[in-house]
Amino acid sequence: MLGLYSFISLWACDLLTGTTTPYTAAWYRKTSLTFSDAIGAVRLAIWIGDINQHSPPNRERQNIPQERILRMAQALCFAT
Repeated sequence: MLGLYSFISLWACDLLTGTTTPYTAAWYRKTSLTFSDAIGAVRLAIWIGDINQHSPPNRERQNIPQERILRMAQALCFAT
């Protein structure tokens, strides 16, 4: 578990910058990034890169608009 925590923390350091704002809920405002933001950013990086890669090769392709994929992935990544 400590290794996984360290891996997520290091990867999130590459993904999150000093100008990144924390993901907040309507009832709770955060002023700094937390591990929840870090794991959400790592999930988002993994899931965005993996969507549509496992589709069957001989099907007619139907693209989902990129902004919709991003909204869906963000909703799933930061769900706690």
